[in-house]
Amino acid sequence: MEKKKRPPEIKQNYGSPRWSTEIPDCSMPMSFDTYSKCAYGCLYCFAYYQKSHTLDGYIGGGIRSVDPKKVINLFESAIRNDRKAVTKTELQFFPYIQNRRIMQWGGLADQFDEWERRYGVTLKLLRYFDQIDYPLSFSTKAAWWTEDERYMELFARHTHNWHVKISIITADAEKARKIERGVPSPEERIAAIKRLADIGVHVTLRLRPFIIGVSSDYKKLISMAHAAGADSVTTEFFCMDARANDNLKKRYAEMSKVCGFDIHRYYMDNSPQHGYKRLNRGIKAPIIHDMRDYTHALGMRFHVSDAFCRECNDACNCCGVPPEWGVSQQGNIGQAIIIARQKGEVHFSDLKEYIDKYLSFSWVEAAGYNTGTNKARALNWTTTMAEYLRDNWNTPSKGSSPARAYGGILRPVGRDENGDVVYKYAIKGEEDNGEMEQS
Repeated sequence: MEKKKRPPEIKQNYGSPRWSTEIPDCSMPMSFDTYSKCAYGCLYCFAYYQKSHTLDGYIGGGIRSVDPKKVINLFESAIRNDRKAVTKTELQFFPYIQNRRIMQWGGLADQFDEWERRYGVTLKLLRYFDQIDYPLSFSTKAAWWTEDERYMELFARHTHNWHVKISIITADAEKARKIERGVPSPEERIAAIKRLADIGVHVTLRLRPFIIGVSSDYKKLISMAHAAGADSVTTEFFCMDARANDNLKKRYAEMSKVCGFDIHRYYMDNSPQHGYKRLNRGIKAPIIHDMRDYTHALGMRFHVSDAFCRECNDACNCCGVPPEWGVSQQGNIGQAIIIARQKGEVHFSDLKEYIDKYLSFSWVEAAGYNTGTNKARALNWTTTMAEYLRDNWNTPSKGSSPARAYGGILRPVGRDENGDVVYKYAIKGEEDNGEMEQS
């Protein structure tokens, strides 16, 4: 009998967890990836642009994974508060882990893809997180693992704190095949939703990225996910980087064939932003509002991670984590928008407790965080992440401030007794279809 070949050894020196680049408005800023790259070849992949520009050997290079022993040591050391057992960088995660804030798994690569089927590093870590009962939110396009008892028996024990987002951009199998290369069909992913929901797992349809000309059948897709047992939907429009290299331009050209129009030209013509093109609110709002209303009609929660229409979120966590779990980090602009929607205005003091508690490490040394230019690092050399976020809040002219990054839904109206900017909710009402209040 022929012996089954063992997979080649994998280097286990990939660095994770890291802090998300969306840390100002993310309720799960501690992001984790098992592998250095994804086995899938989705044309829209935002991680492809980021990593192909910053990591040597990413295109055509080998695959690496995290070292499970190192990850386990981080969590064990945080639980014991053994600060000498980890590096200075790893210490940044201690408050977050000690307070059992939820970890986002699958930020830049899929933890259940074909690399996982071969190497099983995610499974090793799942067994550890099962032992310490740690809250997790997974983002995946894979389906095979939901038919594997090794994984499903673990998930069946964590219906109270393990949440899964299944990404599907269209119910059209042919369009999906052309854009999401190597990914299971929409039908297979819907079946994965059902298998998870059947054992009691909270599952969110991750309708991201929403691509005009591809995702237009969103009502059909949401209906299919609802019938399979998903309890929520999260969405965000495709964003296009105007600084595309040749490889990325080829991907945009392939996407254009499926969309039926030149997606690069369309985004350049209809996006007011520099660099990262996100389209304008006028294009997005009618679609997102219709999607929200349809989702609510089915009795599902609705979540938006898109900067525009963030006010449509049903909870602080825009990925769909059940709000009743109380595990999301609430010191972010997403929560600020919800507070402003409820009270009419929001203060930095509404978020400060959470920001100071979890994000008081050095900004320039933030693990995996893109600090930009040498000038920016020099100017913020002694700044903590918490101080950086407060400065961002108090500088409405900054592109990433609450005043500029969210389509004008938060409007600065003065300063409070702490010297911090007060933001007023600038939407007249839900019945106004997102009409902005005039200053």
